[in-house]
Parts: sequence; C-alpha cells; structure tokens
Amino acid sequence: PRKFISRLVRGRRKSSKPGDLASAGSGDADCTPGVRCRTLAALAAAWEREQRDAEFVRRQLPMRIDELLLTEIGCSFEHSLCELICHSASKAADGSDSEAALAARGTLLEAAGCAATALEGLEARLNARSGMACGEYVTPLDDTSRGKLLGDFAEQLAAGVAAAVPRILRMATQAGAVELRDEANRQLPCMRESWESVVQCKTQITDLFLDNDEVAMERQNYLFIEAVELMEVEEGLPELGASELPNVIEFLSVAIKSYPRTCSHRMRAMNRLNALLCPEEQPEMGELEQVWRSLAEKVLTIIAEAKLDLTAEPLLDSIAEAKVDSDISDGEWVNGIHCHYQDNH
Repeated sequence: PRKFISRLVRGRRKSSKPGDLASAGSGDADCTPGVRCRTLAALAAAWEREQRDAEFVRRQLPMRIDELLLTEIGCSFEHSLCELICHSASKAADGSDSEAALAARGTLLEAAGCAATALEGLEARLNARSGMACGEYVTPLDDTSRGKLLGDFAEQLAAGVAAAVPRILRMATQAGAVELRDEANRQLPCMRESWESVVQCKTQITDLFLDNDEVAMERQNYLFIEAVELMEVEEGLPELGASELPNVIEFLSVAIKSYPRTCSHRMRAMNRLNALLCPEEQPEMGELEQVWRSLAEKVLTIIAEAKLDLTAEPLLDSIAEAKVDSDISDGEWVNGIHCHYQDNH
C-alpha cells in the first residue's frame, strides 16, 4: 500500500500554474527560459492525460480501500488478542499458580470473544455496502456473497485463536506467565504499528480519492487558461497541424462547455474563436490560417449544437432548415453561427 500511495502522490502532484514553464512532450525540453513552450496540441494531450488519470483514481482507489478492509480487521484482531494476552499474563504473573491457571482459562474464553468481535465488525461493514472489490472488479454483495466472505474470514480468525492457545496455556503457571508477559510486551508495539500502518494507508488513499476531483479540476483549469493565453498571442498564430485538429477540437469544446457563460476564460476563448472565424481584416489564407479557421468553425458549431444557450436554438434550427431547403453555402452557415455568438458573447 505504501508503494501504491507514493506512486499516486507523485502522479497527482499539483500542476504548475499557467504562467509557469511546464514541459509536455519530447520537444519541450529545449524551451528557452521565459518563453512559453507548449503548443495547443501539447495542452490538448495534457488535458486528455489529466482526464485519464482522474478517471483511473476514481476507479482504482475504492478497490484499494476495499482490499485493505480484511487486512485492517485482521490486524485489529491480532492486536486485541496480543493485548489481552499481555494484560492477563501480567495479572497471572503477580498471583499464585492457581490464580494463574484461572487467568489462563478466562483468557481462552476471552480470545474467542476477540474473534467474535472482529467477525461482527466485518459483518457490519459488509452490510453497509452493496459491492466489494475483488481484484480489478467490483462484485455486488448479496446474502450469499456476504456469507462466503464472513465464512472465509471466520476460518482465519479461528486459525488465529487456535495458534494462540498454546501460548495462553503457558500462562497456567506463574513462571510461564512471567515469560509470556515479557514476550507479549515486546510483541504488542509491533502489532500496534502494523494495525496503525494499515489504517494510515486507508486514510491516505481515502484523502487522495476525495481530493482527486478538486486536483483534476484545478489542473484542467490551468491548462485551459494557458490555451486561451496561447490563442491570444499577438505575434502570429501558433503552430497547429491539420493532424492535431481532432484532439484540439475535443479539448477546447469540452473545456468551454464545462465553464458557465459568465466565466471570463470562456468569454475570452469564445471571442478569440469568433475573431479567428471572421476577422475584421481578411488576411491571406495560408495553410496555418485555414487550420485555425477550421478549428474555430468546428468548436463554435459544437458549442452551438450543445444547446448551452437556449437563444441559440431558433437560430440553429432556422439555419439548418434553410441549408437543407436551399443552396446555402458552408461559409454562410458558419457566418450565421459567428454573427449569433458575436451578438451574445
């Protein structure tokens, strides 16, 4: 569990802020200090990785927590049993042989009680959940599966009690009780440490799981802001290849749709896309300009068709019907979307 936690902590470390120089991709290692290095395609790839990592954490961490459930209860049982033996042996060591024999008899009965308490604890945990992680899958829990888990765990507890019986019988004499007391006093800190380490692992994994969505949202927000700043550069359009368009379109459309209309980052992105689609001055359309215009056209179309803005529906419907019933060109279709968003954003 500790190795798993260390790997997750390294992987889910807070991302750098938009103004920082964070590398992404093999070509970013040669970035000049003070110059933004990541391309829009690299930001789209980082966004996709972040979504994949966040989904991995959502899927895997509950399973890891379930896998530690039986270990936690087993360690708790072993600690309780060792603590019982230590306490009883200390009392037997201070008395006569007859008192030591009575203490040993009572300890045998109480050892069974420790096992019963552990089994009841597991039963309560299982009754409170509808599924249980088994390997890479979550198995629904019904009466049959719960009974099987309880039966298997009861066998482990019975084996633990049986293994402790010879030790407890050594308590029947005062000399044996003294020896057992010293032995149990040495073992008890180890038992406690083992139990606490499992509980700590579960707590850390749970914290990672609870913080996962917040961390993912923060990292994705940084990526989107950096993308908006990259789109707004005045030194010319950043490099963007036609083969990179699908990933970048997915990145920008999903990111924009995730923000409310009043968000400044969303408004900046929409304004820039509108300006790219229908600039005030018509520049010479080179290959790079055509790629960026295609990007703006497709992202704006996706945003419009998502019907995030109810005022867009009549416009889209009327343009779509007119396009089917007449010879409206793709340029007029795009300009209609552009004019609507220029009025509303």
